Amino acid sequence: MRLKIKAFFNSVSAKIEEYLPNIIITCFVLLFLLVLFWNRIFITVQAGEGGVLYKRFSGGTVVDELYGEGLHLIYPWNIMAIYNLRVQNELHDLDVLTKEGLKITIKMAIRYHPDRNMVGVLHKYVGQDYFKIVVLPEIEATVRSYVVDDDLTNIYATLATKSTFQEAVNEAIGRVARKFVTVDEVMITDIVLPEQVDMAIQEKLTQQQLAFAYDFRIIREEKEAERKRVEAEGVSRYNTIVNSSLSGNVLLWKGIEATKDIAKSENSKVILIGPDRNSLPIILNAENENFRKQSPQASAESAEGTQDNTPAAKANQP
Repeated sequence: MRLKIKAFFNSVSAKIEEYLPNIIITCFVLLFLLVLFWNRIFITVQAGEGGVLYKRFSGGTVVDELYGEGLHLIYPWNIMAIYNLRVQNELHDLDVLTKEGLKITIKMAIRYHPDRNMVGVLHKYVGQDYFKIVVLPEIEATVRSYVVDDDLTNIYATLATKSTFQEAVNEAIGRVARKFVTVDEVMITDIVLPEQVDMAIQEKLTQQQLAFAYDFRIIREEKEAERKRVEAEGVSRYNTIVNSSLSGNVLLWKGIEATKDIAKSENSKVILIGPDRNSLPIILNAENENFRKQSPQASAESAEGTQDNTPAAKANQP
């Protein structure tokens, strides 16, 4: 028995030695093919993604199975398409013509994601470029249909506030959903006008605000004139009441009081009393700074100088 086993191993060893070069070459070829087709055999599906398998020799696209996250082994002649199943946001600029023929650019943000249960069908009938094939044309057609029927002054209100526009967008979203894609929201982020038109609109708005400012100024001046008129009427009524209450005795009493107050001050002044007893005093140089600032000694010297200049003094001089 041992001899038979030994003979068998000897036979195998002889065969290996005989075909060793072929075995080595075959191993190198297999290793080379493994390295060459590594990315086609070992497929990694990342987080938030799903894979759709296409079997080249076994019926084509597998529409009823979605390969989830992780590592998958497939035959190198098969193909696995990877789809992003997360909510995606695509920015798009749409050039349209208004009712007046003015070209404007509408900036949109479209939020969408593929239907997880229909990714296989989507891949078979639409493909991985489904956004440009299915989603974008529907949204563009809806937005363009509302812009071309409006003039420039109504476009902002049309795209931002009209409920009918949102209803139309929802209809477009429904049509897209029938093609295995869910559109969550379509947002108009900006409307870009031609530079000359934008400058003209800004100038118009500036002049409009200036006109409003002028109107406000006119209203303010009218209010100010009304205030002055009311004030003048009040002053006139006040003067009428005061004049009716004043008499000669009151004025004389006020004049006497004023004369007494002036007489108490230290400033030099000249008070003239009229010939009539009912005449009010007249005050001269009441605010003269020279008299106010003179000291008592300077006032006395000034008085002496005045006396020397009298005609009697001049007569006594040699």
